[in-house]
Amino acid sequence: MTMPISSAQVKSASLDVVLAILWLGMMSVTIIESDFYRYAALLLMGLTLAYRRPPLRANSSDWLAILCVAWGAFALVRFLFGLIVDGEKGASEWLYAFAIFFPAMGMALHASWHLVRPILLAFFCCALIFLIVSTPYSVLLAGERISPGFNHNSIHGAVGCGFLFIGAFYWALHQWETGSSTRTKSIVSAIALAVIGIAIFNVYGAKSKGVWIALLPAVALMFASTLFYLRRKTVLLAAIGGLVILSWGTYEVRGNIAHFGASTFESVMGIAGRLESGVSVEHAMQDAISSPDTPPSLDERLQLWANAIDVISVSPAFGSGNGWLAIWQTTPYRGVTYTLMHNGYLEILIRYGFVGLAILAVIVLSGIYRVYRASAAGIISRSAFACHLTFAIYFAVTILSNSNNRLAIGESYALLFAATCFACSMKLRSAAVADGRDGSTFNGGSSIPQPVQG
Repeated sequence: MTMPISSAQVKSASLDVVLAILWLGMMSVTIIESDFYRYAALLLMGLTLAYRRPPLRANSSDWLAILCVAWGAFALVRFLFGLIVDGEKGASEWLYAFAIFFPAMGMALHASWHLVRPILLAFFCCALIFLIVSTPYSVLLAGERISPGFNHNSIHGAVGCGFLFIGAFYWALHQWETGSSTRTKSIVSAIALAVIGIAIFNVYGAKSKGVWIALLPAVALMFASTLFYLRRKTVLLAAIGGLVILSWGTYEVRGNIAHFGASTFESVMGIAGRLESGVSVEHAMQDAISSPDTPPSLDERLQLWANAIDVISVSPAFGSGNGWLAIWQTTPYRGVTYTLMHNGYLEILIRYGFVGLAILAVIVLSGIYRVYRASAAGIISRSAFACHLTFAIYFAVTILSNSNNRLAIGESYALLFAATCFACSMKLRSAAVADGRDGSTFNGGSSIPQPVQG
């Protein structure tokens, strides 16, 4: 006899579908560059608070949640003060106030925890379809530059494809680690391999040297996590085989890579050589900017970085807030085309100085540590933590040569990074309470809860 379905169950299932779509929207920036993730984030938090009734006190005594909210509030107040009092609006200053939403994003993910598996399946299926449709294969094979996916330029698309490459790898690895059924492993592995192959193909076609470099430590971590976390002969052989194929492919297109990257590499090595010989950073950059051998893209970055160093020197401890653009007009290369620093760390330093950079570093490192603790407690798989860590390192390297933290993909990643951190925090706290403790060790102690499944 079939049990009747209540209206409450229908509403809950409908809400699950809406939440899943919104989470897909949060991740869609890897392929389609838009501001939809912002609306998705607001709806995720709003719907969770309205209908899922998460424990609001869960983060009230959490020092990291308090720090995030305090930092976001400070950034917002400083932006408004500069705008209203000084008449300086800066450039994208308000984005740093997003930290206010970090704990709430964690509550939203915690409430959607049971949807993660189908969301990832739907996401990578959609990603594969979009990659197949959007990839200009003939242009790629001709060795010309492309803009992957539906992004505003090639660099943004390359960064997104790097995330897809890393994510698909660990998604497949997770199935082997957790002992999924043979059918599930086969389906996931097939989708993941297709995504990995086309994503890497697009990264090569984008000709973004910064992403190429960022993928080096990412690939090393991927290989290491396979070697140390999952010592199954089949998976190890597959990982080694993939590494061999990637190395062979890189060797085959070495001429094209050299064509697009050799001049930049030589210029960077030249600057490094001058610094080693005792030349100051300022003079080494000036010489490179004036040299006709410096590639245009690097030349522009050096001008931006030289200007940024001048702005930072005005207020190195706390930064110049909204007023940095006024100081920018006094810098030697103020005529450079734009004021996007092409370096995420300089973006932070000119606005909030080394104190601000240190606070954000504490938030990031604490977030990584908490996800590690969740992995150690058995709340998430070791593959999931390795993915979280690899994403963080990959993104940290990409912002050395591009201001991805001011782009849609960086903002979306920051919200998803924080959501993972605080969702794991709530799971750890719940595990501590279930284990007969009050969870107080979570906020300051080193005690790890007993492994739980989730």
